[in-house]
Amino acid sequence: MKRVIAVFSLGVMFAIQAIAQIPYFAGTVGDGKLYGYTSLKFRPGINRQETYTTFQYGLGNHFAVGTDLYTQTPITEDGGCVNWGFLVRYGYNICKWFNVGAEVTPAFNLSDSFKFSYLTNALYMNGALTPDGNLFWCTNTWWIVNRGGTHTFSNYEYLGYTIHLHNGHAITPMAGAIHSWRFDQPIDIAAGFYYTLNQWNFYVWGNDFLKADPRVVVGIDFAL
Repeated sequence: MKRVIAVFSLGVMFAIQAIAQIPYFAGTVGDGKLYGYTSLKFRPGINRQETYTTFQYGLGNHFAVGTDLYTQTPITEDGGCVNWGFLVRYGYNICKWFNVGAEVTPAFNLSDSFKFSYLTNALYMNGALTPDGNLFWCTNTWWIVNRGGTHTFSNYEYLGYTIHLHNGHAITPMAGAIHSWRFDQPIDIAAGFYYTLNQWNFYVWGNDFLKADPRVVVGIDFAL
């Protein structure tokens, strides 16, 4: 029984960590287009790595369907997981100042006979703060239902600024805060940037900067 409780607790922890991705924006990839993203997350000095990969295909200008894979390694009796999810996403650009989107993703444990692991519900909002759109805001709200009925609620808010370079290149630094809905834990500061090269973005992100082992995320995405 203790082992079952420990494994369940680790599953809840993995679900919480899985949401700490780069910021997501409201819009979908677009009709007939393919979006892909993959990342590696690690804490220097700790032998525990996370990966997250997703592919999404646009059905019209507002809907997308796709799949994702989240892993935490090494997989041992004390931890680690491999979860495969299937997602449906909707996004609507109301105006340049306010856009809204939502996503639902049930995930299943490949290490445990494909049993249901958790359900991720997300609300994405973003918009411009200046007429040229270079300064913008972004929020992601997460409600995760874990197997067994345990729920986690969290949110993060970002400000970003896009610096346009030559030939379709740009760099966008962003900074913000991650916190639970109840504010029952210290607010975490997160920051990073992505470099845009035509249809490709390259990400360097981080959080837990005040802890002994900060978390680092490196990733890449594309839309084709």
